[in-house]
Amino acid sequence: MEDTYRKTDLALKLYESTQNIIRFADTKINVLSVINGIATSFVITNFQQIYEISILSKILMLLFFITFIIFVYFLLNTILPRANKESESIGSKVIFFSHISGKPDAKSFVNDFNSASSEGFLEDLLHQIYESAKIATTKFNYYRKSLFTLQFQIFLFFIIVGLKSFS
Repeated sequence: MEDTYRKTDLALKLYESTQNIIRFADTKINVLSVINGIATSFVITNFQQIYEISILSKILMLLFFITFIIFVYFLLNTILPRANKESESIGSKVIFFSHISGKPDAKSFVNDFNSASSEGFLEDLLHQIYESAKIATTKFNYYRKSLFTLQFQIFLFFIIVGLKSFS
């Protein structure tokens, strides 16, 4: 029994760590979003002037807006919540907020929580850690794609700014 408590304590720390990693991904994508917003605002504000410079400026703006759309796609996939697919049919269902709110009333949750064995709680917690790790992995994969897309977009932005400055 003591081993179960020790494992539960370690699992709670691991669960908290994976939740922090998820928040970290969301914070990082927000920073990229601000950078993207600044560059896009400049291009939109100066659209007419940039558009009239040359055929090159038209092509660069087209590429810029294509990368903007791709960036927004990756951004949304980074920040959107994920389904908790693995844990729908296993465990005591007393950790994941959706499972808790899915109970008919507070008394049902309290009863389920109080009747869960230490081993059942640990199993539920371990499934939630697994789900959180999958979510964090997905978020960081989309974040990396967002970062790559934004780098290309900023490269185009500087070329556009250069064209505008020298025209």
